[in-house]
Amino acid sequence: MAETNPNKVNQYTDPDPRQAEFLKNYLDTESDTFSNAYQSAIKAQYSEDYASNIMNVLPKWLGENIGSQELIKKAEKNINKFLDENYTLDDKIKADITKFVLERLNKAKYSTKSEIEHSGSIEQEIKVDEATKSIISDYIQWRKKV
Repeated sequence: MAETNPNKVNQYTDPDPRQAEFLKNYLDTESDTFSNAYQSAIKAQYSEDYASNIMNVLPKWLGENIGSQELIKKAEKNINKFLDENYTLDDKIKADITKFVLERLNKAKYSTKSEIEHSGSIEQEIKVDEATKSIISDYIQWRKKV
């Protein structure tokens, strides 16, 4: 079943803004259409026919996002479990996998940010003997004359 696309976009152009609207409505627990594909699609202005079949059609953009959300849910469930129980080696491995999934699939909430500080100078002190200092000084003076 083909959906009439009023935005005249396709997979090779910009994404259809209805996709983002659908995902926001469908995946956001605060949405009044949370987890209701039909109502989320109607709210995103898809046709009645397409809205009633969107989960059967399961377009690529939707399947990919739902799959990511399922991984995020599992990872968040693991985090809660890890916080409540003692760790075993298997739990440590699960924790590492959980961290990996959340940092990559839900960056806005779980990414780790690092700040790098420096002294403001990239010069490095080099220790040289007096004879070398003299040679360097003579060379600098010679370059100034040339």
